[in-house]
Amino acid sequence: MSFFNFGSKQTKDSTERIGVSLEKHVENLDRCFVNLEKKTKVNLTKHQARVAAIIDGSGSMQLRYEYNEVQETLNRLFPVAYRFDDNQVLDVYVFNGNCKKYPGMTLKNYQNYVKKVIGECPMGGTNYAPFVEQTIRDYDDGSNLPAFCIVITDGENNDKSMADEAFRKSANYRNFYSIFGIGDEDFRYLKKLDDLSGRNVDNTSFIKVSEISKMSDDELYSALMEQYIPWLQAMGIE
Repeated sequence: MSFFNFGSKQTKDSTERIGVSLEKHVENLDRCFVNLEKKTKVNLTKHQARVAAIIDGSGSMQLRYEYNEVQETLNRLFPVAYRFDDNQVLDVYVFNGNCKKYPGMTLKNYQNYVKKVIGECPMGGTNYAPFVEQTIRDYDDGSNLPAFCIVITDGENNDKSMADEAFRKSANYRNFYSIFGIGDEDFRYLKKLDDLSGRNVDNTSFIKVSEISKMSDDELYSALMEQYIPWLQAMGIE
């Protein structure tokens, strides 16, 4: 079953508008949902959430922007937003010492999104507190929908104490942060984040991978949902 429905049936023209590779990612996400339901008894096909991709914009990420790794990652994350978000929009943030929100990724602009919308890698240091604080503000808007925030970073953060306080604060909201640490960094801070005290619920997960591009869609989507589902249950969110 395709989630990209433009009418009573899929046509050749609509498939071309979607893009074959993007359509395949959506099909793989659908298959992941079926497998997860068998394991967890949780059906995500009707689940609604705001979805954000929060991308590291530090200097060490420059080549990943230039060589389309960031674009390819966003292409694989977009189906999660298309599936969960009622507006089919993937919110996009880039962080370094600060955090900036960009126009959302949609079916109309996903192709070459990074080059057309973000441009070059912004460059800078690596602080986590700014994106946590900004997503708290942005999603504390009266909606009952959870915010599923997917973070991609390749470096250890410089603001551990401030990040601790920001993540503690975020646990009081309906925000979940699924964090991928990519590359060779040890990520000592992120490894300890699940044990961060002072939270009423664990609203973070950490996945360390050498390269997201080497993960299959099943591995990627399963990793994203692995701790998101228990968090939904802990929060009483369907």
